[in-house]
Amino acid sequence: MTYLITCAGSKRQPIIHNPSNLQSLSFNEELNNARLELLNLTNIQLNWDFTLPAWQLYSGNRSRIYPQITLTNWTKDCIDIRILSALFGWIKHTDLLPYYDLRMSDKIPQTNQKIFQYWHNQNVLNQLVYQNDIDLLSGDYRKAVHGNTNPVATIPNVQFNDYGVQKGIWLNNQLENTICN
Repeated sequence: MTYLITCAGSKRQPIIHNPSNLQSLSFNEELNNARLELLNLTNIQLNWDFTLPAWQLYSGNRSRIYPQITLTNWTKDCIDIRILSALFGWIKHTDLLPYYDLRMSDKIPQTNQKIFQYWHNQNVLNQLVYQNDIDLLSGDYRKAVHGNTNPVATIPNVQFNDYGVQKGIWLNNQLENTICN
């Protein structure tokens, strides 16, 4: 079972030299071409010499889901959290990322297409989602996967009425109950 969450518009700036590269991201084989094309279309410059694990990068001061999860839970070896990044598509929470500023609702200047439309048209994100995954995504992120706001996988039997805090608390509780061997 994998937990599917969104990236955060509020990011932290990496300040420690921690080199990585695009090819080291999870799902590189499936998503590399789409990632390279989007980087070219958006002309976003990335400094791969300064990176953070995705869960730390997305823990900026306005982030909602990420701060609700304890450090102990983020660093458990046996958990599987997949983040849908506007720039990189699916990544694992441990993937090392540089700072960037892009949201699913942003438009690509050359095509006037929104980022979620770009990912949906690539038809690659949906191939990495499975029935027993837990969908904690929001509207535009679901649209990126399959074109509409319907759940992309199993949704928790809980009513969330905010934009992430309750999802983060719920996810932290689930991770608390996860025991690694």
